[in-house]
Amino acid sequence: MVPTLDAHAHLDPSRSLDELSSSGAVLSMCPSLEKSESALERHDPQIAWGVGCHPRFPASQANFDFKRFCSLAMHTAVIGEVGLDTGSRVPMETQLKIFRQVLEFVAGMPRLVSIHSFRAAALVIKELERTPIAAPVLHWWTGNVAETRRAVAVGCYFSIHSAVARHSKFRLHVPLERILVESDHGIHDPPAAIPCRIEWVEHLVAQQYGMDAKEIRRLCWSNLGRIIQQTSTSSLFPEKLAALLSPFVNSTHPA
Repeated sequence: MVPTLDAHAHLDPSRSLDELSSSGAVLSMCPSLEKSESALERHDPQIAWGVGCHPRFPASQANFDFKRFCSLAMHTAVIGEVGLDTGSRVPMETQLKIFRQVLEFVAGMPRLVSIHSFRAAALVIKELERTPIAAPVLHWWTGNVAETRRAVAVGCYFSIHSAVARHSKFRLHVPLERILVESDHGIHDPPAAIPCRIEWVEHLVAQQYGMDAKEIRRLCWSNLGRIIQQTSTSSLFPEKLAALLSPFVNSTHPA
């Protein structure tokens, strides 16, 4: 059985290798370029570290440098956390400028992009329609049915958190081949808690789709394999994680 797969968590890159060894397979998001740079110096066998600029953090947004972002993004398969947030103290003009730069980079250099859209679902979809990318992943999605349909139409995947897993819009409007699961694990929380949190999300999602939780887990691995095919990023994953993903990459076809 493959380990749990968390499509969106926040791990502290200053933690020891032993502390992170019990987290399962994780796509770990960074809030700033500074944290991203530190994270990409690590060599964790089952953790893919992202390059991000969180829209809720004024310092992260103020210190964003596009050239630095591009340089870091060349060394990872994952971009995140990025996006838009109407509840942020950062002016929307600034958020949009940075998000558009990220999307323009990824449009030419495909990556898995984990996108924050708190109270900004329509704005995020509008930007994705404006600048289509290969594998946008909507993290903790709370958009309505119409917005969800638009998101599916532009090729979005959905990393489902336990807080929204019971929403019927996933079962009714999101194809199985577009789902992932996530914990949104906090940076100060113990990494060993992630597998249990993911198992709970798997259970909730399985109930929605009328499937077994083990099927959901394999499906999420298969869907990540499809994203890797779409973005041609297999070589950018840690060796052990890439080996776990290999059967799923080779058995899926781009959507």
